[in-house]
Amino acid sequence: MKSIKVKHILPNRVRFRVPAVRNNELTARRLEKCVDEFEGIHWVRVNTICAGIVVRFDPSMYTESDIVKLFMRRAARGEA
Repeated sequence: MKSIKVKHILPNRVRFRVPAVRNNELTARRLEKCVDEFEGIHWVRVNTICAGIVVRFDPSMYTESDIVKLFMRRAARGEA
């Protein structure tokens, strides 16, 4: 998956722009599932209209940087 960008980072939350999920429920759900399966991820919210994904996580298990790396690695492997 190309063109993934970090839109913003807040404590315990990272928002990504992922053009591949725009109007694509299948890709959106696959990506949501592959990230949400990790312990310490509270929830993943996908918006297919604006091509956005928000990941909320447990700060005792991950840093914001960890989440960005995890998300980018999963997307690069085509697991989404």
